[in-house]
Amino acid sequence: MDLEQELIAESGLRTPGIATGARHPDARGVAPRVGAAAPGGVVEIGAGALSLYARGFGLRDIQADYFIHANGDEENPVSIPNRAAVTAEAITLPPIGLEVDSRLLADATVAHAIGHLRYSAPGRAVGKRKPLLVAMLSLIEDVRIERLMMREYPGLRALWGRFLHASAQLHAEGLTFSALTARLSFALHDPTYGDPLHWVHKGRSLIDAIGTDLHDSNRFEEAASILASDLGQMRVRFDVHNYEIVPAYRDDNTFLWAFDDSESVTVARANDGGRQEIEEAQPDNDGNDSGTSFDTDPEDVTLYYPEWNYQNETLREDWVAVVEGAPPRSAPALAFEVPLQNVRNRPHPKWHQTISGHRLKRQMDGDELDLDAMIEHVIAHRTGHESDPRVFTRAGRQPRDTSVLVLLDLSASTERTVEGTSMSLLDCEKDAAERIIAAFDGIHHRIALHGFASNGRSAVRYVRLKEFDTPYEATHRRRLHALRPAWSTRFGAALRHAGHCLSREAGKSRTIVLVTDGEPSDIDVFDSRYLIEDARHAVDGLAMQGIHTHCISLDPEAHTAVEAIFGRTHSATIARGMQLGPVLEHVLARLAA
Repeated sequence: MDLEQELIAESGLRTPGIATGARHPDARGVAPRVGAAAPGGVVEIGAGALSLYARGFGLRDIQADYFIHANGDEENPVSIPNRAAVTAEAITLPPIGLEVDSRLLADATVAHAIGHLRYSAPGRAVGKRKPLLVAMLSLIEDVRIERLMMREYPGLRALWGRFLHASAQLHAEGLTFSALTARLSFALHDPTYGDPLHWVHKGRSLIDAIGTDLHDSNRFEEAASILASDLGQMRVRFDVHNYEIVPAYRDDNTFLWAFDDSESVTVARANDGGRQEIEEAQPDNDGNDSGTSFDTDPEDVTLYYPEWNYQNETLREDWVAVVEGAPPRSAPALAFEVPLQNVRNRPHPKWHQTISGHRLKRQMDGDELDLDAMIEHVIAHRTGHESDPRVFTRAGRQPRDTSVLVLLDLSASTERTVEGTSMSLLDCEKDAAERIIAAFDGIHHRIALHGFASNGRSAVRYVRLKEFDTPYEATHRRRLHALRPAWSTRFGAALRHAGHCLSREAGKSRTIVLVTDGEPSDIDVFDSRYLIEDARHAVDGLAMQGIHTHCISLDPEAHTAVEAIFGRTHSATIARGMQLGPVLEHVLARLAA
């Protein structure tokens, strides 16, 4: 027996085989417990035994101990952290309650802390990272160092798995940040665990794609950033003050970060005994309120629409609430970069295509006979009636009456900046909308401009920015530029309501053009196929009403989903937001022609 194994055996916490994983770390009855009841009704393993156990992993100078118990009173209670803290010299554990296996929890906590000391870079600057991202980076770093530890000490898999499994079961139905990350942690630990949430499956796929190169921390950070961004899209609320790290053996992550001030420590440190409740999602993005224009107004009108459930092929009647409110009051009295008159006078190379070319019938002269008119002329002549001499056709051009409703995606993801510019995707949408209104809106080509974003099926917000029968004036421009990105994108309900608005138009050609930056998503839907199938059902229903639908997507990765909804000939995907204006003009010119 070598020195490390002797230390572990003498600690009273493990049999000698644990250091190599030769024995199951969850074996019971192999050694008596060490320690005694501490103030507050908790059991503590002796600090000396904890230090010996920690040194058994090869770190000779590390000390392990508990947070000092301090006496308080009712007016000045003393709060003791409920998660371990790690420094380069010491591992400090919280008191461990009687209701848990204190020995196993202490072992799991120390082993996890050793993983950070051996493999994590300490004291990284938080910088401008949002709290949700910091928490997600910390969680994925926990996963990385645990995989490295289990590679060297296989017996730790069962030890940590015991607590990860219990935590996932406890949060099986929850949708808070803590609940979702508890399920993700277990999914990344146990490949046999199946979770119904798409986000959990995505997390497993991202981490599994890294493979065995566990020292490449940059790839793990990329995965964490993607998962944090998805939670922002899902409108998962991150409560800094009540966030509790799960499972209980994981430390408070303050070893990983160098915070700017004492208040920021709450981003990573577990709340002292608090619990995060399931609350209605708030319109923030990764913990940031983006200043949405979708404020509740007493004059809002709520309409209910059905939604298609592809799983049982049923139409859920009155399932989604579309809340149509007044447009935003206006943007501040700012000096727009391009004056309204300049927008109207922009050159639009596709304008000449909006006059449709075809044969003009019943003409007094032309290059071909109009057979229908000629037959009527002969019949009238033979029956003694007055005949119409207009029996020719010729090539001609005349305006075609079209009504186009341009529907803008106003979701939080449109806040992304276009590469190489200072413009966001929503800025590109606004600019493109102004271009096509200036180029096409008139007597024969009527343009309406609407927008939408969703926050679950009970709140699909819909705003009318410009109607068909109103010219585009400075007031409309202020409405458009007052919009701010927020929430998610529930296509189906927005398309059905847009169809309702468009159904009142009397033109022969009625079309909805959806401009979006991705596939449909919402905070209360975790089946990635569900909203795609509902949107396709909505498109089919509009087609039966004689309303055409087109989509321009700004996300190449969403091309497959967009094409599945709108069809190949009715969808276009562009890689750069700056291309949106010309592409949208081309689409409308083709519709008008």
